[in-house]
Amino acid sequence: MEELKKLPILLYDEKCPLCVRFKQSLQRLEGGDEINFISIYNDEVYEQYPELDKDQCHEVVHLIRKDKSIISGERVIKHLVQLYPLVNKFAWLLDSNMGQKAVSYFHSMTNKMRKDLKRKCPSCTH
Repeated sequence: MEELKKLPILLYDEKCPLCVRFKQSLQRLEGGDEINFISIYNDEVYEQYPELDKDQCHEVVHLIRKDKSIISGERVIKHLVQLYPLVNKFAWLLDSNMGQKAVSYFHSMTNKMRKDLKRKCPSCTH
């Protein structure tokens, strides 16, 4: 339960190879130790943060920010771009309409890939 107090928390699917690689990539970046990665299969997170919807967390990425507010989906991607110093150098791209569309497209395609992987996986239960 103590690990759930370190914010921000990025909820990720530990059974999804794409999510695990994304997590590992973020951890390697400068500032990667600032995020606490918690599996969506850890029921304690839903007890600690009852405003989280477990089914929604299985559908799209969720982040509990330092102020305990919760964001999801492509808003998480935008937040991470701002959070990491190395990536933040390119944050100005998000200010353009084309940058917003790129983030939206990136999120929708990676989420689609994740769902396809889970659907094809015989050991995935969700």
